[in-house]
Amino acid sequence: MLHQFRLRSAFGLASLCIIASSYAASSCLGQGFLSLTESVSPLKRQDLRIESAQSCAAASCHGGPRPGIAQPTARRGNEYALWNENDPHAQSWRTICNDKSQRMMLGLAIIDKQGNVTDQKGYDNCLACHNTTKRFDEPRVTSPDRSFTSLQTFFSRQANGFKEHSHGSQESCGESCRTHELDRNDSANSFTREGVGCAACHGPSEHWLGTHFTAAWSPVAAEGFVNNQDLYVRARMCASCHVGDDDRDMNHDIIAAGHPPLRYELATYHAWLPKHWRDAEASDKTFYEAQLWIAGQVAATDASLTLLKSRAEQSHSVSIWPELASYDCASCHHDLGLENARTPNAGNRKAQAIYSKWNDSGIRWVIESRRESGTAGNEDIELIESLDYVKHLMEANSIPNANEVGLAAENARISLDRWLNGPSGVNARLGFRSDDLGRLVASSAGKQSTFETWEGAVQWYLAAVASRESWPGGWSGPLQDSAKRLQRGLGYPAKKEISRFAVTNSGINRMSREQAQMTAVDLARWLGKVSVDLESSFAADQQATAQLEYELGALIEELRELNKQDHAELQERLKELLEKRQEELDRKKKDKRNNQPSKPVLEEEDLFEEQEKRFGVPAKKQTQGSKND
Repeated sequence: MLHQFRLRSAFGLASLCIIASSYAASSCLGQGFLSLTESVSPLKRQDLRIESAQSCAAASCHGGPRPGIAQPTARRGNEYALWNENDPHAQSWRTICNDKSQRMMLGLAIIDKQGNVTDQKGYDNCLACHNTTKRFDEPRVTSPDRSFTSLQTFFSRQANGFKEHSHGSQESCGESCRTHELDRNDSANSFTREGVGCAACHGPSEHWLGTHFTAAWSPVAAEGFVNNQDLYVRARMCASCHVGDDDRDMNHDIIAAGHPPLRYELATYHAWLPKHWRDAEASDKTFYEAQLWIAGQVAATDASLTLLKSRAEQSHSVSIWPELASYDCASCHHDLGLENARTPNAGNRKAQAIYSKWNDSGIRWVIESRRESGTAGNEDIELIESLDYVKHLMEANSIPNANEVGLAAENARISLDRWLNGPSGVNARLGFRSDDLGRLVASSAGKQSTFETWEGAVQWYLAAVASRESWPGGWSGPLQDSAKRLQRGLGYPAKKEISRFAVTNSGINRMSREQAQMTAVDLARWLGKVSVDLESSFAADQQATAQLEYELGALIEELRELNKQDHAELQERLKELLEKRQEELDRKKKDKRNNQPSKPVLEEEDLFEEQEKRFGVPAKKQTQGSKND
């Protein structure tokens, strides 16, 4: 109750000043109040026509040659070719149609053995992230505006005498990759197999495709357009699939069927992705890399809260409650976390999973750093308390109260919007650089909570790598070995493979929490001041190690002194023992020879008698004469 009262007080008393400062601060960025969830809302609209990527592939548009290579400031003009040939998103339709995906969908009863879709909503959930057309037979909410703002629609209708297209082909690409019979009177329902194309990221282009190349066109005012030039909007757009959203949910059942867990971190993904665009700020790497990291952390927190709310409300067709994917996998699957010999790290709670730290660790470190430096404002306190309250509710019971969680998640998301548009968020967007990220990495390295779970440890590693522009010597400097040692010890992939828990234990010796923190502290000391928590197990280990080293040193010195004093005596004693041993051996040998019985010598007559006894044949005796012969 006290916490709820504080939370309500923060909302009530600070709202006016925060909102007022938010609008004022946002004006310096050239835009109004930025809500990340609202910024990607065009991606969820079903009343706008979705055009395929081929509608952008004309040579005079985005499918031409490569003029941007000779003129770095010019528009590339070959975005379609770069996407189609190099971008893994263009292959996502093939991914959903491959054998592994088909086995997953068969196990989830989304399709049957003949490849027929048996769970339409479950299949739509897959399509939401694996194809531009997000519904296999998408309903169209008819828009009153039927103007020819779509160039493709205009030319295709012109070729048909401005008559509606006729659909209904049922081509087969194997198993579930087919086209259902669609509404013959609505061209918006055409289903295109293209993977994650233009509209999946830039939004449905019905109202801006025919005007977006004109000088008067504004990306902010365009209906249905997602302004990905803003790094924070871009980060939230990516998070819609790579974290989840209220219209798509990659849940625990899908993970159990074989889908890799979603581990979204924008700076890492951005570095791996072949780019068909240019960022003006990319030339300033110390600013650009840090901005990618913090934008990704804010977006991941926003998307995870939106997803959690939809799960709690069970507004999505595949949502169940409680959803186990909201928790840390290693809470139950102990071999998926840090090497800890199943040592409990959750206090006195019994059989209670830990709420996942993956999506909000970074924003927590940012706020904690501001609190430690004394620069935290009301929006910082409000946000951290709202996030803590969500975590508290999720860990309070094995089945959290869905209504309370849904409300708390929405309040936390609103607090995040206020933070982003308030002084703290604006300062981060305008001035957060690699050296700031480096100091944040250093301050969080000494905290026990950072390395409590595998998720927190890996997020710390990724933050450290994102700050590499502030490393002494850069990526090839002295910190590279520590970073790679930490990456290998955590079992995190070195390249663009999602961490697949099913194989992480194969040939990998996982680090313990203490080993991970020790390695991290060694790296972080190059970046800023590191203060190790006194209650940290790492700090306790350091003290125990120092005490043990002292005791061992004293014992070694004592042994050396005894050795010096008693060396001659020990040598003489050893010599005496050796002499006595040799004398004993000589005596035994002599006694053995003296006590050995002598063999009797038999005469010739006795030999003949012995032969007769043994063989029963009279021995022929040799005469004296024959002997002489």
